[in-house]
Amino acid sequence: MQEVAFLVGVILPPVTLMVLVGGLIVRLRYWWKLPTPKLTLFPAPEPGSDHFLGVLKASFFFPGLFQGDRTLWFFAWVFHAMLALILIGHARVVTDFPALWAALGVNADTMSAATGGGAGIIILLAAALLLVRRISIPRVREITQAGDYLALFLLLAIILSGDAMRFLGHFELEQTRGYFAGLIRLQAPLPPLKGWFLLHFLLGQSLLMYLSFSKLLHFGGIFFTQTALQRR
Repeated sequence: MQEVAFLVGVILPPVTLMVLVGGLIVRLRYWWKLPTPKLTLFPAPEPGSDHFLGVLKASFFFPGLFQGDRTLWFFAWVFHAMLALILIGHARVVTDFPALWAALGVNADTMSAATGGGAGIIILLAAALLLVRRISIPRVREITQAGDYLALFLLLAIILSGDAMRFLGHFELEQTRGYFAGLIRLQAPLPPLKGWFLLHFLLGQSLLMYLSFSKLLHFGGIFFTQTALQRR
């Protein structure tokens, strides 16, 4: 187990970071060289126009998808909303915000258990339904590439291992937080020797390395493409 932990928790993280950053740089250069009008990540609103609000609306509420396929829009929006909640919850693994919780008068652990557990189940159902849709609808299946299936299966595996880590075992929050704190300080500590955690972390890093080369990076490119559409 220590050998696996060393590979997943010490050797792989810097490799993942280099692949992710390198891939993002390549994709950003590609987006930046898109045909005019010149595009920006965070476009400044033009005087007397609602250009910036239009970009945000298209980026976060998918109005085009809503008009084309409302069933797909619902499951896609639920998936992205739950993903945002889960990512916010994962921030507590790296650090915590006790002053914020005290000001809000909430128990962070209780809130995390309720919202995190619920979000984990809902996003699993949404991802499974999106996969079933790709397989069962002929017109969608015809345009689905191998990379699309790989991304969906990776996401499902990450969600399943995360849910298993939450529901099938005891999650050592402080130990995991200490591991990531050491990782950030480049101390290369061993991660928690928990099977579900190591699997979840391995799958997560695999997804991060694949991210820049997949359609999953639409959340970055959408700011460029929507800016172009809004300005036409």
